[in-house]
This record gives sequence, C-alpha cells and structure tokens, in this order.
Amino acid sequence: MEEFFKSIKDKFTNATYEFETIGIKVDSSEWIETHEHLKNEFNLGFFSWLSAIDWDNEVSVGDAPKESVTPSFEIISCLSDTSNTNLVTISTDISKSDPKILSLVSTFAGANWHEREAYEMFGIHFENHPNLEKLYLPDGYEGNPMLKSFELISREVKPWPVDVDVEGMPEDTANGEIADG
Repeated sequence: MEEFFKSIKDKFTNATYEFETIGIKVDSSEWIETHEHLKNEFNLGFFSWLSAIDWDNEVSVGDAPKESVTPSFEIISCLSDTSNTNLVTISTDISKSDPKILSLVSTFAGANWHEREAYEMFGIHFENHPNLEKLYLPDGYEGNPMLKSFELISREVKPWPVDVDVEGMPEDTANGEIADG
C-alpha cells in the first residue's frame, strides 16, 4: 500500500493516508477529472459508494458540533481496484446555498443510484445525471430527511423515552428462585 500511496501522492499532493485508507480532498471543479484520472491511470475501476455529509451548526435533533463549522455539503466517493486492496476515497465541498455538482454517471455508471439517493436525502443536484428522480420517498413528500435541519416528526409526536422499563434479571427476584421466561 505504501508504494501505491506514493504514486497517488505524486499526482495528488494533498492525498492523505489514515486508518489504512487513502483520501484525496479536491475542489468541486476537479471532481470529474479526479475520478477519471484514478480510473484510467491508477486502475481504480470499481465505484463502491458515494454519500454526503451535511456540515451545519444548526441542528434540529441531537447535539450541535463542538466547534463551529462552515455550513456546506461534503460529498465523498470511494473507488477501488478489484484485483488488489487498493482503495481511495475522494471528497469535495459544495455550497449549501447552491448544492450542485457534476454527475459521475458518465465515468462510473454505478454512481447512478448513489447520486439519486444523495439528491433525495440531502437535496444535492447532480448536473447531467440521466435520471435524477426519487428512489425511496413517496410522491409529494416534502423535505430532505438527512439534513441536520430536518425535523424528525416522529420524535415530536412520541418523544424518546427518558426511562426505559426493563425487567429485572432472574437472580434479582425476591425469593431467589429463577423466574420463568
């Protein structure tokens, strides 16, 4: 892996190697070109996955980040070589006010459903995608459920229980006898 990382680092000077994974952070204008280079010059022809992260200080559910972040979407993809263990993740940031990036479908057909999912869950538009339509949510559904600003209505209707009613262990019975299940 060291030799492979060195060859990646020669081409992509900002490449990192952490937790046995090579990562490359690129400008969104280099998104397609980077994937094409990795596919054609480094034999990373298997498109494994694509997802996104909603970086925001305002959260509807859960805790806000401990340190302030610049609101943005981080888009991450993973490519690998099927003949060995070489694997690279590629990431880029895009604006939340204009969430769009070029589609990878013309380079990797396997990006199709991943991009559709990110479109549906985060509201990210993948330009030149051949069929950017919903995968999971019903027609008429409003909102993007993976946004940190998205309110989880189910938790407003029925809040998460503060105390959980758990039966005691058999050895905790009053007379010391094992209780029937």
